[in-house]
Amino acid sequence: MGIHAPVSTIVDESGRGLMRINKLDPSGNPLASFDFGSNGTPAAAATDAQGNLIVVGTANSTGFPLVAPLFASVNGTSAFVMKINSQLTSVLFSTLLINQSTASAVALDSTGNIYVVGYGPPVTITPGAYRTSAAGAFIVEISSNGTSLLLATQFGGSMVSCTGGSACIGASAYTQATVAAIDPSGAIVFAGNTTALDLPVTPGVVGPVCQCTYNSGSGFVAKLSPGGSQLEWSTYTNATQSSPYHSLAINALALDATGNVLIGGAAPGFQTTAGTFQAALPADAQWSGFLAKLNPAASQFIWSTYMGGNQSGQGISARVDSIAVNASGQIAITGYSDPTLLPSVTGVTYFGDTYSAWISSDGSTITSLYVGADQATGQALVLTSSGTLSALGRAGSLWIENSGAGPSLFSTATAALGPVSSLIAPYELFSFYGAGIGPQTPLDGQAVNGAFTTSLGGYTVMFNGIPAPLLYSSSAQVNTIVPSELAGQDSARLAIVTPTGTINGPILNLRQAQPYIFTNSATGLSAALNQDGTLNSPQNPATPGSVVTIYATGGAPFLWSDGQIVPTDHFLNSRVPVSVLAGPNGLTSMEVDYAGDAPGLVAGVMQINFRLPASISPLTTFSFQLEVANVLGGSGTVAVSP
Repeated sequence: MGIHAPVSTIVDESGRGLMRINKLDPSGNPLASFDFGSNGTPAAAATDAQGNLIVVGTANSTGFPLVAPLFASVNGTSAFVMKINSQLTSVLFSTLLINQSTASAVALDSTGNIYVVGYGPPVTITPGAYRTSAAGAFIVEISSNGTSLLLATQFGGSMVSCTGGSACIGASAYTQATVAAIDPSGAIVFAGNTTALDLPVTPGVVGPVCQCTYNSGSGFVAKLSPGGSQLEWSTYTNATQSSPYHSLAINALALDATGNVLIGGAAPGFQTTAGTFQAALPADAQWSGFLAKLNPAASQFIWSTYMGGNQSGQGISARVDSIAVNASGQIAITGYSDPTLLPSVTGVTYFGDTYSAWISSDGSTITSLYVGADQATGQALVLTSSGTLSALGRAGSLWIENSGAGPSLFSTATAALGPVSSLIAPYELFSFYGAGIGPQTPLDGQAVNGAFTTSLGGYTVMFNGIPAPLLYSSSAQVNTIVPSELAGQDSARLAIVTPTGTINGPILNLRQAQPYIFTNSATGLSAALNQDGTLNSPQNPATPGSVVTIYATGGAPFLWSDGQIVPTDHFLNSRVPVSVLAGPNGLTSMEVDYAGDAPGLVAGVMQINFRLPASISPLTTFSFQLEVANVLGGSGTVAVSP
């Protein structure tokens, strides 16, 4: 199977957004990682037979490290190709490709030649290459050593559908290739998204006409012959329903052993087939992921199905983001969905908006489903030599499927409904997600002499050997409190002790404070109380100039022992250095009436009472950030009356 390199977006300890490439061995074990800063934004990666890493993406020519570039005269924003040695220690070559272009995907053929697809202006077409008359998607092939351009061509159209009016002024067609694969013969299969009515579709395909407008696009799938000289076939893939700015999007593509083409993505409606695991759009869903299998000639959908969904107004964007197929035709996918709209699978706990799954080759059954915390998986997926899947999340988290017995840890995250994180702080309420990490029958925390115990049903969590108070424990999720004894240390090794085995690791990094605000999952706002004690919501907003109460975790120090319940008659007196700053990046400090232990709740939950600005109009929500012990974090939002 070779070495794999999925790509994710992470946030480092300083708050910078970075792109990370994680290198895995054939069994899915992490070998190394490579982080990109501001000079490049990787989109995809692959590894050759020697273990060298090929990365493609988009970069600005200013400051981008060119090493033996194929094109030295490219300026401005451009797609790039970079090849890094197998140890991720040196760049073998790096080059920019086309002015004002964006790279989306990379694929390698059997000789190691590199194929890049994306979007860009007209390219210089190589002799004999197939091309369309309009710019749009590009397909470029360069030699494995980066010294030769073997193929450069385009695929696009120029006609758009627009019913008139000022919106049509300047409306133009858009076509971008987002994914690609190379079959054993060297033929190039690529797919993407378009608003063009005049793509060069071929006779007899499933989608001869684009059901799209200038602001509502469709998908396309196409195949070029080896060498790129001929268009073997091309088809649209249309949504069954659409609305402005709600387009069908193809995000994933794979080929099975017989040449069938699997595509995945997102759509407001899709042509599904009977007998699949989710043939109907889920009730209340406004959008869904989809998965479909086309025959080798693209003349028929062998089967197609929805996968999950999201409701109107949700921040979740339901979609299939990556596909892989094993030798027997079974299909692994990963993506995003409202967990309540995923298909029901016995024994699965639905506790987050990301998932990975195995699908039968005929699309009738989900044979395995893993649902994780927010951002835990969903972004990229590869198969290991042992046949298990490895999936990556936006937070940089890595899931490696375990086919053996015993507990498995999927992800770690703040208990305040925050993102996946490997950063912890003393007294922080923290959550673990996995399989077999707690009892099959969920248990709430047990308080003895006013403090939560460190064992539930024979399960224990330890940080550097220190038992942690447990607030909740189930097979799929454990909520605990980071021991205060870790204060002053740099890191802590996690251990989850179960009757069937012990998970040793990972090592979590420690900070003096790591503030997160608790979120109301029903509204997406902060879990806040208005000045009259009622729950803040869009239907019950706070008044400008009034005091609101929010709750957070990850701030220290506190006055109470680990796991102790703060007395309800605790005197509210400011004890923790907390600032509430207006806006997600604001510097204006709000008036804080109280910041400290929350009476009646477990030590580790901060209560912060702060006063809203007297003038907020015309806003209907007010955003803010917490700064605790000089550590900035914890973005929140409350509803306000404009």
